[in-house]
Amino acid sequence: MEIRMHVAQAVQVLNHDSLSSNRVAANQWLVQFQNSDAAWEVATNILTSDPPHPLYGYELHLFAAQVLKRKIQNEGMALQAEYRSALQAALLVAAKKYSAGPPQLLTQICLALSALVLRAVELKKPVEQIFGSLSETQVHGMYSHAILELLTVLPEEVIEENVVNVLVDSDRRWHFRQELLSHVDIVLDFLLHQAKVEIALKSEMHEKHRKVLRGLLSWVRVGCFLEIPQSSLPSHPLLGFVFDSLLVPILFDLAIEVLIELVNRHEVLPQTLLLRMEWFEEALLLPAIDLKNDHAVGGLACLFSEIGQSAPMLIAAGSREAFILTDAVLRCLTYSKHDLEIADSTLNFWCTIIEFILGLNNKGEKEEAVSAFIPVFTVLLDALFCKAMVSDYSAQELDGTGHLPDDLLGFRRNLEELLTNICCFLGPREFLMKVLNGPWTTLDSELSLAMVEVRLFTLNTVAVVLENEQHLDFSIILQLITAMRTTHIDVSSKLLHLVHKSAAEVVGSFSKLLCSSTTVVLPVLSFLASGMQIPIAASSSAIALRKLCEEVPFLADDESNLKGLLWIGQGLHDMGLTLNEEADVVSAIGTVLALISNEELLNVSLNQLLEPSYKAIEALLKLDIDDSMKQNPAVYSATLEAAVRAVTRLGLILRHLSVANKPYKSSESPILNVLCLFWPMLENLLASHHMKHSSLAAAVCRSLSFIIQASGQQFLPLLSEVMVALCRNFTSVQASEYFIRTATVCLEEFGDKEELGSIFIRTLNSFTEAEIILSMNSSYACDQDPDIVEAYMGFTSMFISCCPKNVIAAAASLVEISFKKATIWCTAMHRGAGLSALSYMMCLLEAGTSCLLAPIAATQELSVGDLCLRICVECGESAICGVIYALLGVSAMTRVHKAATVLQQLAAICHLSENTNWKLKLGWRALQAWLTNVVHALPSEYLRPGEAEQLIPSWLKAMESASSDYFHKIASSGDLKADCGRSLKRVVREFADSHRHTAPSFTFM
Repeated sequence: MEIRMHVAQAVQVLNHDSLSSNRVAANQWLVQFQNSDAAWEVATNILTSDPPHPLYGYELHLFAAQVLKRKIQNEGMALQAEYRSALQAALLVAAKKYSAGPPQLLTQICLALSALVLRAVELKKPVEQIFGSLSETQVHGMYSHAILELLTVLPEEVIEENVVNVLVDSDRRWHFRQELLSHVDIVLDFLLHQAKVEIALKSEMHEKHRKVLRGLLSWVRVGCFLEIPQSSLPSHPLLGFVFDSLLVPILFDLAIEVLIELVNRHEVLPQTLLLRMEWFEEALLLPAIDLKNDHAVGGLACLFSEIGQSAPMLIAAGSREAFILTDAVLRCLTYSKHDLEIADSTLNFWCTIIEFILGLNNKGEKEEAVSAFIPVFTVLLDALFCKAMVSDYSAQELDGTGHLPDDLLGFRRNLEELLTNICCFLGPREFLMKVLNGPWTTLDSELSLAMVEVRLFTLNTVAVVLENEQHLDFSIILQLITAMRTTHIDVSSKLLHLVHKSAAEVVGSFSKLLCSSTTVVLPVLSFLASGMQIPIAASSSAIALRKLCEEVPFLADDESNLKGLLWIGQGLHDMGLTLNEEADVVSAIGTVLALISNEELLNVSLNQLLEPSYKAIEALLKLDIDDSMKQNPAVYSATLEAAVRAVTRLGLILRHLSVANKPYKSSESPILNVLCLFWPMLENLLASHHMKHSSLAAAVCRSLSFIIQASGQQFLPLLSEVMVALCRNFTSVQASEYFIRTATVCLEEFGDKEELGSIFIRTLNSFTEAEIILSMNSSYACDQDPDIVEAYMGFTSMFISCCPKNVIAAAASLVEISFKKATIWCTAMHRGAGLSALSYMMCLLEAGTSCLLAPIAATQELSVGDLCLRICVECGESAICGVIYALLGVSAMTRVHKAATVLQQLAAICHLSENTNWKLKLGWRALQAWLTNVVHALPSEYLRPGEAEQLIPSWLKAMESASSDYFHKIASSGDLKADCGRSLKRVVREFADSHRHTAPSFTFM
């Protein structure tokens, strides 16, 4: 009794106390109570004996029912049979007691009872027992509400979507489902009887019918009508009850749900409903439209759509009822200007019908269906234009930049598949004719602009279908572009800008078809240039310009077009484009310039185009950084931003010129001319304090990389200065990965030249001795600057791959230090950093093994081989330790391949050393000792009990087999045919998979 009083008080505090601290304390106490064994008895007694509170009503009883439901769901399988029977009897008493309400309490009691019945594992037929109890209850003519509620929740226990039952195995649920279905006749008779019961008060009768429909819906979902002959389903009395319920507003929702479930589960239902389409339209849809009943129209639209998707062959047959259905769906789609949700629900209906007709194998049937439905889809296209158009209502919702409202944007996104399907159905030419038939050049009202904009959207949506067609006439688009440039249009600027955006997208999609001659290019360029100054249209215009320049090669042949393009490039600094938009524009111009074969014209064009960029860089160089920041930080920021963009533009232009890779007659190629002007500026930038800004450092390094790749051997005289500048900035100004990545580009271009070896060794030394690299002695430190780790490991890998063997041997100490770092950095959580470290280890071991296996090894190759052996002696155990730690944690699975390869290479080197002077330090026993030491040194929580004893022999066996496989790989030029390497990878993968939730931190010791 005392606990019950405490529970009652806690529930009152939880629901009604004004202090949140009291409510939190009450909640915590109630959670503890719910988890206790005493909760079973206390909650049962509250339900069966306690009267309602005079002030708070049934709150305590509702809590008790919820407690029992949760405890049954979580602990019900462990209940003793005697107690389960007693609890079931008590819940039945409670269900009868509260049959008249409150409804929420009755529902919770029935949920608890159904969960208990499902978990009655000692009974072969628990449902039969509960139905026996229900039959006794029904005999007395009482408690029908309780029976209806229980019949509603019982099937929900076995519906797959019911995640509460994850603790109940699927076999148990299947048997429970079968037992439920064995009582279908009784249930359906009971539901029908309750549907026919006459009640004087209409509100009570409607409430009773709602309960009947809820119960019927649950049993339909569990498959009740699959137990009766399907031919009898259309005439079943309960189906008639559902149809009658559609005419009652309060029952409409549930009746629609029942019909949709039936349509999805029974093949005979679509035909049945199709035959009643005239009644659906006249009795339900048209009155709902007249009364502007959004709810009813939306429900009918969902039902009609389900009929079409479930049985498209019935609609494609073209019967009178089929066309009544398509007419009804069209009415739903066009119902309201402002309601896009209803229209959206019909889109799949149309897609399904089109796809079915186009997929017909019988040519005659297909042609007949297409002919019959062309008028339907022609009308549908007009309806979609109206629905997807920016209406007066949605025009008011255009935000400050003119973007579409979210609901219209989502509707258009969902509309794309249907528009593409209609284009395929009508045929590209007929579809295009239909789209282009509109007020394209009469732009004197918002309505005409909106009609043009939605057609532009449609053209861009179906571009994939239309782009392969030949000789399509897009002259009307060119007329629109001209009209928008030359005509004053007195309408909303937001809507006009939206049209500009859509028109630019069409230009990008159909640039090759639009600009079929040089005379139309200049107006299009002018139109796109104006679009770049409109925020909402800027991105579309920039992309369209890039596509135009990529797809219209003769653009470079016309002087006026080239001037127009250069004019756009010169004005970039005033357009306020984003970096991505500006990159599209510069790429477009670079693509055209790369096609110019006249060297003189190209030089003049480059000077004209890049002059504003040179000035922007010079403006920054004239500023003293400290004074400028103190006196006018806004001016400095603007100047810095302009210089960053200028440097970026220069790099992008040079990248496109390098792609062209044309030979030039004069000694000074256009690339060299640009380099002569640009390099002094870059040199000054690299030496300036402005480089402490990461945006400028990134732009300078990226452009410098493009210059190196574009100029090739012409850059060689500047190489030493560049490498010194990169090292100086990395060690003194800011430790940024950009400097290392640019140095890697230099190494890739010139690393094979032996005479430049000293330059690259000095560069490697500078990077290795940098404070940030020296301080990274743990995986945690590595994860703080993973980009630098990735860049440094990339540089060292390129050093091993590109440089001659004697250069690598001369940098032996640096190579060894880098390898030691890699054994730590490969354990980083950051994916790129860890993989790059493993790649470097693989690269060095590969180079060393190849030298050792060379048939006639030169002195320099022997020195690299000896270097590799020495590093393995010094760092072999650290390498294995790093690899094992790299295979712990969530990122481990991405490292399996590289980790297994490193282990394979180490095993191969140890195997190779067995017949050399290195045997004592590097033989197979050494490898075994390394692995044993590493595994035994792992913290106990990283391995399962007894795992170490199994891991060591299995890994050694796999590594031994993999080592011979590695020699086979070398001999067959990398073609791995044997299974041994895959065996090692398999054990490594299994280890990583079983330890993915272990996340250690590895520190250099």
